[in-house]
Amino acid sequence: MRPEVQLVKVDEDRDGQRIDNFLSGRLKGVPRSLVYRILRTGEVRVNGRRAKPDTRLSAGDEVRIPPVRVAERGE
Repeated sequence: MRPEVQLVKVDEDRDGQRIDNFLSGRLKGVPRSLVYRILRTGEVRVNGRRAKPDTRLSAGDEVRIPPVRVAERGE
């Protein structure tokens, strides 16, 4: 199974949340360093625009999350 790009709509309960915290909660098991890397390299988009780690989300925003592969122990 190949990981794919995820398009996620921001719910009202996530309104005002920073994108880095949103992604950390959404991408369980992914190290925060990797979350920050995909933000810095511009792979994460909010409403079609690059997102910085301190970007605040609004209800209804569309977040594009790239495929993230986490190496298993022993790889």
